[in-house]
Amino acid sequence: MTADQWLILPLPDLIPPSILSKADVLVTKTAFLAGLLAPEIAACLSRQLKVSDAEYSRIIDGHNTELEVLEDATNLASTQSTLGEITELRRRLIAALAHPYHLVQTQPLSDGNGAVARQIVHTHFAQIGLHPQLWSLSRGIARRQEEYHAALGITGGTQERQLASGFQRTDKASLTFIEFMLDVCHEEVDYMTTALSRHQLRESVAHAYRTNSRLTEAGVSLKTMAALLALLIQGALPRSEFVTFTGLPPEIASDQLNRLLNLGIVVSPPSNLQRLEVGLPAWFALPDCHLA
Repeated sequence: MTADQWLILPLPDLIPPSILSKADVLVTKTAFLAGLLAPEIAACLSRQLKVSDAEYSRIIDGHNTELEVLEDATNLASTQSTLGEITELRRRLIAALAHPYHLVQTQPLSDGNGAVARQIVHTHFAQIGLHPQLWSLSRGIARRQEEYHAALGITGGTQERQLASGFQRTDKASLTFIEFMLDVCHEEVDYMTTALSRHQLRESVAHAYRTNSRLTEAGVSLKTMAALLALLIQGALPRSEFVTFTGLPPEIASDQLNRLLNLGIVVSPPSNLQRLEVGLPAWFALPDCHLA
């Protein structure tokens, strides 16, 4: 892919106030979401979403896109981004969302450009501070893939491209796609914000302790739930504080902690064995990042 194949086209002169307002609110929402999470939890969540996004892309596009292709797209977006030419933050956001429409309309789907375009959007969102590593645009699109394909002019798996016969991108079609993408962004940020609220985290952890067979088989005590919840909220704890949070006698608490460590739910960095962090293996993911 060459630079002129992914450059973001100029925005329409007249952008409806509803779209501008949605862009403004999205900036505020993503900042609030980022503020909910300790850095250690954010890093853990980011790793989980990176893995799941590959599966969502397969669902959306119907095929896998080579990792090298996505990495090349990310590098290109990072080094040659045109968003810097747009000074207003909300218009930079809107320009980033317009990109999938432009790229998929001008390049064959068989080239994997759908996944490439979404990866470039992710990179642009990171550049303008929307914390895309904490929520999944791909997950939202996978949940509404029929609408996504329709907005791109794809029906029955066939791309309706008319470029060769004089297709002209209309502002109306582009704005319809941008508004759809903004709605998806809002839905996913709202979902993650709710899932990561203290109340919902407490509910999710309690549910896991009641129903997860791995915890039961490993002999993890319900008494450790409060300590794990404190770790989820704070991001990291000294080993001694975690033991205290359990309310168990020190020897029993240490044994229970070792059970959690063996399961990978809690981890201890090799550089500091007295520090505990959350591991959150995929089978214990909080929040649940699968399609609902």
